[in-house]
Amino acid sequence: MPALRPLPSRPSLEYARKEAKTLLRDFRSGTPAAVERAARQGAHSRATRPAEVRLADAQLVVAREHGFASWARLARYLADVERQQRGYIQVGGELRLYEVHAVNLIAQHRARSIAAGRILAAYVPRFYGETVESVLASDPTEEEARHAVARLHGAPSWEMLVERLARESRSVVPDGPTGPMMQAASAMEAGDLGALETIVAEHPALLEPAVNDLATGHTLTLVALGIERRRGVAAMQPVFDWLATRGLDRRSELGRRLCGHMRMRPDEVQSLLEQGADPNWVAPNGIPVLEHALIRYWNGEAVDVLARHATARDALWVAAGLGDLSGVRRFLSRDGRPTPAAREHRPDFIAVGQQGGPPPLPDPDDDEILLEAMLVAMLNGRTAVLEYLSSSSAAQINSVAYGTPLINLAVANRMAPVVECLVRVGANLDLFGQHTGATARELARDLLKQSPDDNASRRIALACGIDVGESSRGDKG
Repeated sequence: MPALRPLPSRPSLEYARKEAKTLLRDFRSGTPAAVERAARQGAHSRATRPAEVRLADAQLVVAREHGFASWARLARYLADVERQQRGYIQVGGELRLYEVHAVNLIAQHRARSIAAGRILAAYVPRFYGETVESVLASDPTEEEARHAVARLHGAPSWEMLVERLARESRSVVPDGPTGPMMQAASAMEAGDLGALETIVAEHPALLEPAVNDLATGHTLTLVALGIERRRGVAAMQPVFDWLATRGLDRRSELGRRLCGHMRMRPDEVQSLLEQGADPNWVAPNGIPVLEHALIRYWNGEAVDVLARHATARDALWVAAGLGDLSGVRRFLSRDGRPTPAAREHRPDFIAVGQQGGPPPLPDPDDDEILLEAMLVAMLNGRTAVLEYLSSSSAAQINSVAYGTPLINLAVANRMAPVVECLVRVGANLDLFGQHTGATARELARDLLKQSPDDNASRRIALACGIDVGESSRGDKG
């Protein structure tokens, strides 16, 4: 196998297109180096006949030089890069932690971890589009492991991850009772634009929120929105007009807040909508706010508040997350298999900032498509959808394609109604989960020991066949 050319630290589809067009010109001019490149990639036949060579031939050579089986896979990979690096993925801490992550990824691969195989299949060019099984049968290099870790954290390359970590460490505005953010808040509260301008001039980082600042709400615009809830829109309009001249957009901040966080409450969503948040806002990564909510909120009631005002894209997983049974049915054939339309628009757990979510495999089989829909239904408590999908012969309720069965994840996250539902439809309580490090039954027993009086823990224990009185009697093995 010829040595692969690494992608640039900032790869793009435009870069790849230019590479292919340049190579095509070299082919047609009979440049020996171009013919040699084609020969090394097994695409020699037409390259020696300049009149017959096509752009597709040059594209195939460029794709293979970077480790991709086809131009289509390279293009899809670069689209993933573009979308995910624009997501709200927080990074921080020391570079050493990410280096350790890369080392651990290789160790997990050697231990045949399904999760490690998925990460490598989703992010390493020469593995992109391969099955997890084939990835686990081929050893990744340290460089590939680092590249995968960078992609997992939203960076297009290891070099860009290092750069972003340095930038994030510099971007944090020192704060506290007398810090610049609090000083700016006081000026905005008083409507003193002169004082606000002076403070910002002394602390220009206030105008340049980093990704972590945007994700956590450490921004002037969010502070202004909080003051607006107390003082009213009219009182704060001059402040927002001034912020807009400095590149800070009220509409975008509201959209980011509406993208939400884990355990988002219905009243939080309603408050943002009342302040003017656009329920159909599309984030810079190209993903509508409703689809962020379906993955980030972990609260179907809060999603419902937003969904009443939003227009949902037509997709299997979106319908599943909204609890739309008729919508789910439209994407399944009579025998329960996903139709071609079910593959046209898929969730990207990484791009929406749900770190720890499964990396999207580029060439999913039917079970992968159904499992994505079931996972999103689970996150939103849509038990009717789970029951419907599980009743189909195509649905794999006990799939370990994510490394951990859904029932284990539901128990670990105290989703009592979902656990009860999954047990009803035949979930295996004794399958080991790589993420959770235990079976669902073991997790349920541990939850009960930790919180014997908690209603969710008791419901989960009962669903898993555990005597809820045993927690007060001690562990009897």
